[in-house]
Amino acid sequence: MKILVAVPTFENIYPDTFKAIYGLDCGSHDVVFDFVRGYDCATARNRIVRRAQEEKADYVLMVDNDVVLPEDALINLLDDPQDVVLGYYAHRDSDNLYRGKTCICKLLRPDGKKYHNYPLESEYTAEEMKVMRDAGDFRIRIHGGGMGCAMIKVDVFDRISYPYYDWVNYADGNRGMLSEDLYFCEQCKKQRIPIYTDTRVACGHLLRHIQWPD
Repeated sequence: MKILVAVPTFENIYPDTFKAIYGLDCGSHDVVFDFVRGYDCATARNRIVRRAQEEKADYVLMVDNDVVLPEDALINLLDDPQDVVLGYYAHRDSDNLYRGKTCICKLLRPDGKKYHNYPLESEYTAEEMKVMRDAGDFRIRIHGGGMGCAMIKVDVFDRISYPYYDWVNYADGNRGMLSEDLYFCEQCKKQRIPIYTDTRVACGHLLRHIQWPD
């Protein structure tokens, strides 16, 4: 398969992120690299989609400029290929409110009903991810999550509306805003496109040092 690995960034790519991308085990896949610099994240992601379509890629792997991939990330994300599969990573350690959380939102609430928004309590912890991984539960269906490491089948973008990524500020002032990555997840939900995480793809998240989820 042909894979576009691309980084959306307003700034530069951290050296550790760049090194991790070039150190990926690509197997027998045809992998090309690109980055879109100087735009807000939503615009950059939309431009990356256009590039993936122009390249006639089968999948696009989006990697944030401060996320460090494990060497086997690409291979694991394409193991039993799905439309959308996310790696996971810790929130930056400056976000005390989110300490221990992983930017990945559970599909079901404790009462068994589906989540319809993204409350803090819906996020998996690093320990929960580790328990599932150790038990051999590698591919978990989720409500949605951050796009810092996201493997997406390119034809998904033929099934959802443009813009594929956007920021939404709710007019009522009570619901705050919807970030561009969760906007994409909401678009997928409307078209009944399932989203998964792979518990083997634990990524580092950079601030002043690499922070790993476990």
